[in-house]
Amino acid sequence: MLTVSLGIAVGVLASVTTAGVASAASNAGAVTAIFVQPIHDAQVVRGDDGKDHIEYDLLVVNVFDSPVTLSSVTALGPGGKQLAHLEGTELTAATETLYDKTPSATIPASATVAVDVDVAVAPGTVPKSIGNTITYTLAPNTPSRPLVGSLVVDGPKVTIDRAKAIVIQPPVHGDGWLATTACCEPNVHRSLRLAVDGTRIETGEAFAVDWGEVKGTSLYSGDGTKNEDHYAYGADVLAVADGKVVFTQDGKPEEMPYQAQPATDITDYGGNKVILEIAPGVFAGYEHLATGTVAVKVGDRVKAGAVMAKLGNTGPSQGAHLHFGLLDKPDVVTGRSLPFVIDRYTLAGTVDFATSDANDLKITPESKKIRDAYPLYGGIQNFR
Repeated sequence: MLTVSLGIAVGVLASVTTAGVASAASNAGAVTAIFVQPIHDAQVVRGDDGKDHIEYDLLVVNVFDSPVTLSSVTALGPGGKQLAHLEGTELTAATETLYDKTPSATIPASATVAVDVDVAVAPGTVPKSIGNTITYTLAPNTPSRPLVGSLVVDGPKVTIDRAKAIVIQPPVHGDGWLATTACCEPNVHRSLRLAVDGTRIETGEAFAVDWGEVKGTSLYSGDGTKNEDHYAYGADVLAVADGKVVFTQDGKPEEMPYQAQPATDITDYGGNKVILEIAPGVFAGYEHLATGTVAVKVGDRVKAGAVMAKLGNTGPSQGAHLHFGLLDKPDVVTGRSLPFVIDRYTLAGTVDFATSDANDLKITPESKKIRDAYPLYGGIQNFR
């Protein structure tokens, strides 16, 4: 009897406590199943589509005991004007687990995802901040559903970093350079997030570009199983601005195409590297350089256009390419990616990756002169 009585008492107490919470919630604000905040301030870059792209990530934590499915994310400008809206397949593609980047709009119980948000606006119309409205659903049988007072989160407001993108020269020369990964759609670089010092999450590759070289409709000749088959392999890698070399790494072995070995040490990431300081707090990082070709050393001062190394396939890499990006510190792992624009090039075409493979690229030809713009994902640039 004592056990039964105690069980009844606990049950009554639980009911009273839950009712009290619900009552308090009605006075203090609605309970939501998710917690949302930006990872850091939004950043802006002028794309070669003529638009200003505002980039930020929303961290979404499911604090509940059951899965949550995001229905929509809406970015709002001054006066509540809708600037961007994600739902359906677009929202699913943009919503990913933090490091392995598995896309899904459904967040498991007590799990966390991030949503890549790209807001494209007319030049000169970037607001001071952006509001966000997030809607979501819960399964009908969610045990604690009565606690949830709202399936809509109005917020958070994201501040926009007003710093201008840095103008640089191209890091390679010649025609047919394909941005195989780049901003501003979800991909392995745009969506990289790493926790640093347990106090912040950094987006170290949001504006980084992987360049391979295209001839005809392919990235390589033959069957592509040798590095030398790839048109980009051995190309000169150039200083994008006057600067000082602050880090180099050589001696990492070349990988075989499509047979990348996993990293066994943090220095493996990026393979052979050069980091060049081009302004206070601005560092140009070059990765996957060919073994034995790094021609500069720490302390060297170089001029824009100087050859610093050859393009290779070192570190965890599936094929010959140049990984390039600007960072706020001389560290390709913990630095924050900075937006940049290239002073001039010709946009020669755009690849539809959804219907392409490496030796059968589906290219929409273009011939558009570009000045001071960022090479968007899938674009082909001629650098002369």
